[in-house]
Amino acid sequence: MSFSKQLKQKLRSGLSILRRDKPAVLGFLFHGLFEDAGEIASAQVDAQQGITVEHMRRFIEHFLQAGYRFISPEQDEPGLAEDGRYACITFDDGYANNLRMLPLLEEYGIPATFYITTGNVEQQECFWWDVVFRERVRRGVEKAEISREQKMLKKRHHLDIITYLQQQFGDNCLQPWSDTDRPMTVAELQDFAAHPLVHIGNHTRNHYLLDRYSDTEVLEQIQLAQNDLMEWTGRTPVSIAYPNGNYSHAVAEAAKDCGLKTGLTLQKSKNHLPLAGNFAMGRFTLWGNQNIDTQCNIFRSDIPL
Repeated sequence: MSFSKQLKQKLRSGLSILRRDKPAVLGFLFHGLFEDAGEIASAQVDAQQGITVEHMRRFIEHFLQAGYRFISPEQDEPGLAEDGRYACITFDDGYANNLRMLPLLEEYGIPATFYITTGNVEQQECFWWDVVFRERVRRGVEKAEISREQKMLKKRHHLDIITYLQQQFGDNCLQPWSDTDRPMTVAELQDFAAHPLVHIGNHTRNHYLLDRYSDTEVLEQIQLAQNDLMEWTGRTPVSIAYPNGNYSHAVAEAAKDCGLKTGLTLQKSKNHLPLAGNFAMGRFTLWGNQNIDTQCNIFRSDIPL
């Protein structure tokens, strides 16, 4: 992070004291949860935000100390006060390392929602972007070039992406290397979902970027994930996190048709109650390579980002 960006963040964090914490629901997006920096450095996955257990602990404590209550988009609580301050912890994809959240949820007595890509769980296959990352790192490719390749692949149909990976890295490239890069198993997900502080949401069957597919494919991707999660957990999700945050009016309508009540994006915006019926819910992203409290102060601000 450049010095100028650090300075700008500190300034925005300081200014947040002047106007912040109006009644709202703040959504937060996470992916992996790493034990420590050493696990991130192993380069088995694209660590994305690089959030460790200690980063998460500091984040939770910051918002609890600021008087926020943690809730889940999956919770149906019509009694929530509209003048309250709330935060939602959400994890996308379904990495096995998300299981590390449970001790923190129990310690602080707070819920979190985990949006599951069910095809990867069922087939025990790595997420395609991690395959690109780890295989290119093994070959000495710079991270900027890896990022360009990932962005290029996002424009392709999912089936074409899988074909590309197998041509580039071999037929077995989707096999996990360890607990760091694998998704949860069905059995792990079932046990995890049974915990009262754990909520499970829809992240499609195969992580299709939904605004780039036909109406039929969109509906199928959402419904198949609904069916999988109902079969595995005994509960049908009521919220969806759109893969990569990509959505459209047609995608939101498909989600409604599948019985979903809330849709989560990557828009950097606060939300207001009720969450049910909001299919463009905003979420903020926390980064492990930046000061946690500084970022949290900016997220709390009511001065536009």
